[in-house]
Amino acid sequence: MLQAIRDRVTGIVAIFVLGLLAVPFLFFGMESYMRAVPQDAVAVVGDDEIPGNEFQAEFARHRAELRQQMGDDYDDIATNQPTYRREFLETMIDELLLRQHTEQLGLVVSDRAIAEVLRQVPQFQIDGQFNPQAYRMALSAAGQTPRSFEQELRQDVLARLLPGAIADTVIVTEAEIDRHIRLQNQTRQFAMVEIPVERFHDDIDVTDADVEAYYEDNLEAFTTEEAVRLAYVELIAEDLVTDATLDEDELRRRYEAARERYLTPEARRASHILIETTDERDELAARELARELRDRIADGEDFAELAREYSDDFVSAEQGGDLGWIEPDDMVEAFEDALYAMDSEGDLSEPVETRFGWHVIRLDDIRPPEGMSFEEARSEILEEYVERQREDLYIELSERMVDLVFADDSSLEPLADDLGLEIQHTERFTRAGGDGIAANSEVVEAAFSDLVLVEGAVSDPIELSRNHMVAIKVDEHFPAEPRPLAEVESEIRSLIIDERAAEMARELAQRIVEAAGDGGVDLAAAAEAEGLDVEEFDRVGRNDFQHGPEFVQALFRLQDPGEAPELHILPRQGSHAVVRLEAVRPGEPAAASDMERNLARQQIQFSRMGYEITGLIEWLRDNTRIRVVEERL
Repeated sequence: MLQAIRDRVTGIVAIFVLGLLAVPFLFFGMESYMRAVPQDAVAVVGDDEIPGNEFQAEFARHRAELRQQMGDDYDDIATNQPTYRREFLETMIDELLLRQHTEQLGLVVSDRAIAEVLRQVPQFQIDGQFNPQAYRMALSAAGQTPRSFEQELRQDVLARLLPGAIADTVIVTEAEIDRHIRLQNQTRQFAMVEIPVERFHDDIDVTDADVEAYYEDNLEAFTTEEAVRLAYVELIAEDLVTDATLDEDELRRRYEAARERYLTPEARRASHILIETTDERDELAARELARELRDRIADGEDFAELAREYSDDFVSAEQGGDLGWIEPDDMVEAFEDALYAMDSEGDLSEPVETRFGWHVIRLDDIRPPEGMSFEEARSEILEEYVERQREDLYIELSERMVDLVFADDSSLEPLADDLGLEIQHTERFTRAGGDGIAANSEVVEAAFSDLVLVEGAVSDPIELSRNHMVAIKVDEHFPAEPRPLAEVESEIRSLIIDERAAEMARELAQRIVEAAGDGGVDLAAAAEAEGLDVEEFDRVGRNDFQHGPEFVQALFRLQDPGEAPELHILPRQGSHAVVRLEAVRPGEPAAASDMERNLARQQIQFSRMGYEITGLIEWLRDNTRIRVVEERL
């Protein structure tokens, strides 16, 4: 192919093509052309990028939250489709746009605001009060440090500052609240003749010809879903048998080489008083106040009382300055240097300057390093070595699997024989997925791909998770096909009966309307002639769904009859009803409680805020260059 191109692109043609290719480089340079989008970014928004690993982590977190919220209703395949992934990326782009705009406006998140948020988190509380130790333990369990968590929290709060500011500018008048209550709390008075559909069932005769005609006219409703059954070869690292072992000397050498790993670091419990630099207090004044407080504590004044009175760290001030246990890298460098330079419990540091202000630090307790002895760590060292050998073997076999499929994708047998693996089989499943490996969206997608389904080839190896890979082949294909008429005959008869009965109910409703006359004055007589009763309803609201949501929605779409009631035929729970709307009563603002008025205010405010934010995001999108790399999603 390359030679063919060389043969044809010569002379004037070659010069013309090369000239076109040169234009971008002349104006923008090779580097800008090649690096328009960073290699690890899924999107670039203005001057900021959304890295692929950040998108994947946020998307995984979002799906985990959905799985927890929806339970059995959660659809793993639907939430992993390209369109859904793109929609989620769009929400991340919107958040980044708002954060960028917030920063451009000069809005910032104060330390006090962060402290207030932290105080409200239940996981950081003991007996309803913020506890520094609980805070650090919760973060440690999540694999985060206070520094990284508070930075993420600051970014999150920053992204919500603008919507909050917009919400504060939305003014809702009392007249608007009154109007909302009149409409939302509106009730309707009506008389109704309900026509039960069951009264017609015995009068309906469904022939075999009727069933067959319905079947032919609605064939798609009685068609099975396309399905497959797969054969597959599965490679799992932890199932690989290895005789790897280590002698005692090697185990001990590995322990000594990684001794620090088996020791918990020294921890120190500390309290502090933070003096910030403010508009009223410059750096020199802050340092002098810190020095004064340090001297007062040294002279015997109570540290905790002074912390409550003077400390600008509002979280720890409530605890008398207590920061709980601190390990290396928990705090900023200058703070930790001063803390770990002290020797004894009760020692006070000289005032220490950090980016947060000036600190007076007291060492409250020391917890020495704790670790595992060689005997305690021995089994762990051996297990990790064996696990590493398994992973190495897995990597070797997985590469071999790729090579074997590439060499021959017509059968799984060479693959199974070469790797010493068993050919397994799934149960039948549709495009919605199934059990086992069929619960994985990539397996389902591959199973119904042209390569595997149409050409009958072995799929490229699919990595289900870390150190877990499969190659699949369609074992049996079940095309979508109509279910036999005999199988669905009774279902069709019931459908025909319901449809005809509903139509007969509507026809009867129309006769009642005609017999009742203008305004429905003779509704009771018309109903009685058909063996039916008239029911009176004085006040039915928008949320009275015991009548059925379809009926209530249709009822509230009717115009106010004023002084001339009219008859209407409305759908009601699979049948029909004749309704004479007699009065429309607006809600009563004067009778609404403060809670109801506040709720109405919030609903109006939220609606307008959503409109304003949507408009702002559209404006930001129109004025910001956004580039998305679809294939990296």
